[in-house]
Amino acid sequence: MDPTSLLRRSKKDAAADAAAQAEFNEKRRVWIPDDAEGFLPGWIKSQTGEEGDPQSTAEVVVASSGEVRRIPLYSLSPMNPPQFDGVEDIADLTHLNEASVINNLKTRYVAGSIYTYSGLFLISLNPYRTLPIYTPRIIAQYRTKRREENAPHIFAVAERAWQQIGEERESQSILITGESGAGKTENTKKVIQYLAAIASASASSEAGPSNSLTRSQSISTAPATGLPRSSSFKGKEAEEIGFGTPLASGSSELGLLEQQILQANPILEAFGNAQTMRNNNSSRFGKFIRIFFSPNGAIAGANIDWYLLEKSRVTARAEGERSFHVFYQLLRGAKDANLSERLLLEGGPEKYNFLKKTRLQVDGVDDLTEWRLLKDALGVVGFTADEQFELFRIPALILHIGNLVLTGSASDQAYLPRESQPVAERICHLLGVSVQEFTKTVLSPKVRAGREWVTQARSKKQAEDELGALCKFMYEKSFGWMVDRINTALDRPSAKS
Repeated sequence: MDPTSLLRRSKKDAAADAAAQAEFNEKRRVWIPDDAEGFLPGWIKSQTGEEGDPQSTAEVVVASSGEVRRIPLYSLSPMNPPQFDGVEDIADLTHLNEASVINNLKTRYVAGSIYTYSGLFLISLNPYRTLPIYTPRIIAQYRTKRREENAPHIFAVAERAWQQIGEERESQSILITGESGAGKTENTKKVIQYLAAIASASASSEAGPSNSLTRSQSISTAPATGLPRSSSFKGKEAEEIGFGTPLASGSSELGLLEQQILQANPILEAFGNAQTMRNNNSSRFGKFIRIFFSPNGAIAGANIDWYLLEKSRVTARAEGERSFHVFYQLLRGAKDANLSERLLLEGGPEKYNFLKKTRLQVDGVDDLTEWRLLKDALGVVGFTADEQFELFRIPALILHIGNLVLTGSASDQAYLPRESQPVAERICHLLGVSVQEFTKTVLSPKVRAGREWVTQARSKKQAEDELGALCKFMYEKSFGWMVDRINTALDRPSAKS
């Protein structure tokens, strides 16, 4: 199958166009509001009252069934002529109304075209399947081209941003927004994939090492990108982009820094994404990614800012949803990586209170495969074995804390029963503290009263709430450290393979 057929719809036969137009002109075509379908195509059979009168009604015929309805005239929306079906830019529609916009998006989506322009914006509909429209050949097709020369695509947006950097010498921003499950994460990855593919092979290929930009220089130097007007900012030509293999993170087509930028995504997704009712890979945090370029068009570094991590998900989430991916991946892969004994993990998610009521299996998701991809990504980005252990120690610790059962009523002092002693020992082993010190801090901590410190007993609920808060605090701090570590790896302007 030619992937370009999923991007640009084939032109209709001229005779068919003429016939469709003639049929359209015979009647006054409109969109009829419908509770089940949203809008249905039809035409006006008769009309009572004048245009603009809220009391006016129309007798309409539903095209698909022939059903006749009488509805308020103001609720009808004019239909566009057939030559506008599936246009690449919604702004080109003669009648720009809700029904026409939805119909145009649906027409394109059914044909496999998930991208549509709306003036300066690009609309993307999640196909919930893999499409062959992100290959090196497609990247080359969009390289150096103007927007109108190709079908709508996220690559066209990335290419325009690239061209603007070279032409205007100003930093560019691409904002990807939408509801949960809209495809924000995947489209973000495609932008990064495109930029990594077209960037110059080496920062020193046309300029010396002194031309490489640090993060602070790229932001503070005027103009905004820090690129002098005389710089040769061009990147790869279309024919220089290899067609042999997809430009994956380990492709020989990419330098080490480009690979690390791409491989940061699996790490962020493992620790920051989760399965929800609407999305198997929902980002539970926000991120702002900066990519910096040298004067000759090579990637000179990157930086990731994060915010609003849904840390409460480690202890509670909606029914039918999962915690963060890393918990399930760790339990499936710990034995494979010889981590089970060091992290004192046994069994699968069903053995841990924080996970056993979540979805243990998700269609199309293999936690062991995802674990191996995560481990590969950590290696590419440069996490050492000790750093990886510390990174996985926190999720393991949280799982053990979730299995710690305390006794006591809502008002009485909480106690650690004898049967919970082994769990407490695992927790303390991973924390590096004594069981006595841990239980004393949890069950009867010292609090300040005026100028003095006094011991205050905790009830069962209070102790459980504080343990939950500890889990959320540790996870958020670990996540922040992880992102800082990734940024350290990406902040190396001269590092090229």
